[in-house]
Amino acid sequence: MYLRDNAHEFRRKENNVRERCGRKRTAEKKLGDMLQDTVASVKRARSRNKSLREKWKKAAGEDISSHTEARMIKGGILYVGVDSATWLHHVSTFKKEKLLTSMQNEFKKGYISEIKFRVGVF
Repeated sequence: MYLRDNAHEFRRKENNVRERCGRKRTAEKKLGDMLQDTVASVKRARSRNKSLREKWKKAAGEDISSHTEARMIKGGILYVGVDSATWLHHVSTFKKEKLLTSMQNEFKKGYISEIKFRVGVF
Protein backbone atom coordinates (compact mmCIF):
# COMPACT_ATOMS: atom_id res chain seq x y z
CA MET A 1 0.00 0.00 0.00
CA TYR A 2 2.77 2.41 0.98
CA LEU A 3 4.80 1.66 -2.17
CA ARG A 4 1.84 1.99 -4.46
CA ASP A 5 0.87 5.32 -2.97
CA ASN A 6 4.44 6.67 -3.05
CA ALA A 7 5.70 5.06 -6.29
CA HIS A 8 5.74 8.38 -8.15
CA GLU A 9 7.77 10.03 -5.39
CA PHE A 10 10.17 7.08 -5.29
CA ARG A 11 10.80 7.26 -9.09
CA ARG A 12 11.38 11.01 -8.90
CA LYS A 13 13.98 10.58 -6.14
CA GLU A 14 15.63 7.73 -8.05
CA ASN A 15 15.92 9.87 -11.18
CA ASN A 16 17.37 12.76 -9.16
CA VAL A 17 20.03 10.45 -7.70
CA ARG A 18 20.91 9.10 -11.16
CA GLU A 19 21.22 12.62 -12.57
CA ARG A 20 23.54 13.65 -9.73
CA CYS A 21 25.66 10.54 -10.28
CA GLY A 22 25.80 11.20 -13.99
CA ARG A 23 23.76 8.14 -14.91
CA LYS A 24 20.66 8.57 -16.95
CA ARG A 25 18.28 5.95 -18.09
CA THR A 26 19.28 4.70 -21.49
CA ALA A 27 16.96 3.32 -24.07
CA GLU A 28 17.00 -0.43 -24.42
CA LYS A 29 18.41 -1.75 -27.66
CA LYS A 30 17.20 -4.74 -29.54
CA LEU A 31 19.68 -7.55 -30.12
CA GLY A 32 19.30 -7.17 -33.89
CA ASP A 33 20.23 -3.48 -33.67
CA MET A 34 23.29 -4.27 -31.56
CA LEU A 35 24.42 -6.94 -34.05
CA GLN A 36 23.88 -4.56 -36.94
CA ASP A 37 26.04 -1.91 -35.22
CA THR A 38 28.76 -4.49 -34.56
CA VAL A 39 28.80 -5.70 -38.16
CA ALA A 40 29.00 -2.11 -39.41
CA SER A 41 31.92 -1.44 -37.07
CA VAL A 42 33.79 -4.53 -38.30
CA LYS A 43 33.22 -3.51 -41.93
CA ARG A 44 34.60 -0.02 -41.25
CA ALA A 45 37.69 -1.50 -39.57
CA ARG A 46 38.20 -3.93 -42.46
CA SER A 47 38.00 -1.10 -44.97
CA ARG A 48 40.52 0.98 -43.00
CA ASN A 49 42.90 -2.00 -42.88
CA LYS A 50 42.49 -2.58 -46.60
CA SER A 51 43.40 1.03 -47.25
CA LEU A 52 46.43 0.70 -44.95
CA ARG A 53 47.61 -2.43 -46.76
CA GLU A 54 47.19 -0.78 -50.16
CA LYS A 55 49.15 2.30 -49.06
CA TRP A 56 51.88 0.07 -47.59
CA LYS A 57 52.15 -1.89 -50.84
CA LYS A 58 52.49 1.35 -52.79
CA ALA A 59 55.09 2.84 -50.41
CA ALA A 60 57.16 -0.34 -49.91
CA GLY A 61 57.19 -1.60 -53.46
CA GLU A 62 56.57 -5.09 -54.76
CA ASP A 63 59.76 -6.72 -53.44
CA ILE A 64 59.43 -5.57 -49.80
CA SER A 65 55.64 -5.85 -49.66
CA SER A 66 55.82 -9.50 -50.74
CA HIS A 67 57.68 -10.22 -47.45
CA THR A 68 55.86 -7.75 -45.19
CA GLU A 69 52.32 -6.77 -44.18
CA ALA A 70 51.13 -3.57 -42.53
CA ARG A 71 49.12 -4.67 -39.48
CA MET A 72 47.84 -1.56 -37.73
CA ILE A 73 48.55 2.00 -36.66
CA LYS A 74 48.26 2.65 -32.95
CA GLY A 75 49.44 5.76 -31.15
CA GLY A 76 51.28 7.03 -34.23
CA ILE A 77 53.22 3.78 -34.60
CA LEU A 78 52.84 1.65 -37.72
CA TYR A 79 53.21 -2.05 -36.88
CA VAL A 80 54.48 -4.20 -39.74
CA GLY A 81 54.72 -7.99 -39.80
CA VAL A 82 57.73 -9.52 -41.56
CA ASP A 83 57.93 -13.12 -42.76
CA SER A 84 61.51 -13.89 -41.66
CA ALA A 85 64.33 -12.66 -39.43
CA THR A 86 66.44 -11.99 -42.52
CA TRP A 87 63.86 -9.62 -43.96
CA LEU A 88 63.32 -8.07 -40.53
CA HIS A 89 67.02 -7.19 -40.37
CA HIS A 90 67.02 -5.90 -43.95
CA VAL A 91 64.02 -3.58 -43.68
CA SER A 92 64.73 -2.35 -40.14
CA THR A 93 68.39 -1.61 -40.88
CA PHE A 94 68.43 -0.41 -44.48
CA LYS A 95 64.91 0.60 -45.47
CA LYS A 96 63.21 1.91 -42.33
CA GLU A 97 63.77 5.64 -42.89
CA LYS A 98 62.72 5.52 -46.53
CA LEU A 99 59.61 3.50 -45.68
CA LEU A 100 58.71 5.86 -42.83
CA THR A 101 59.01 8.89 -45.10
CA SER A 102 56.92 7.20 -47.81
CA MET A 103 54.17 6.25 -45.36
CA GLN A 104 54.16 9.72 -43.81
CA ASN A 105 53.56 11.11 -47.30
CA GLU A 106 50.62 8.71 -47.78
CA PHE A 107 48.87 9.85 -44.58
CA LYS A 108 48.15 13.25 -43.07
CA LYS A 109 51.02 15.00 -41.34
CA GLY A 110 51.87 13.63 -37.89
CA TYR A 111 49.70 10.51 -38.20
CA ILE A 112 52.65 8.11 -38.36
CA SER A 113 55.76 8.91 -36.33
CA GLU A 114 57.47 5.52 -36.20
CA ILE A 115 57.52 2.05 -37.73
CA LYS A 116 58.01 -1.12 -35.73
CA PHE A 117 58.74 -4.40 -37.48
CA ARG A 118 57.97 -7.83 -36.00
CA VAL A 119 58.47 -11.33 -37.32
CA GLY A 120 55.16 -13.10 -37.62
CA VAL A 121 53.02 -15.29 -39.81
CA PHE A 122 50.52 -13.51 -42.02
